[in-house]
Amino acid sequence: MIDLIGKRIYEIVKPWNGRSWLTFKILPLTGDTSLNQTMNMDEEEAQDFLDEIFTEFALRHADLDFSIYFPVKDRNDAKLLTINMLIKSAKAGRWLYD
Repeated sequence: MIDLIGKRIYEIVKPWNGRSWLTFKILPLTGDTSLNQTMNMDEEEAQDFLDEIFTEFALRHADLDFSIYFPVKDRNDAKLLTINMLIKSAKAGRWLYD
């Protein structure tokens, strides 16, 4: 069961969830959905999205090492940035990962 924080995170994520360019279907969102792999957000989109999440839940932007999830050189080296990570951090009131 999703609580209010989880529900709000999903509400914020939903408009950022585009259609698959292969099937043109909207991918289902789950806690394991990753912004950088599943949703394939680019760096600019992710920065805007994360700014919205961090502002709404009063998380410190400086605590997130963005380059771990969106490396400059090789995107294949990126750690997954999932919806569950956002929910858990919002509940804790601080970024829990990196």
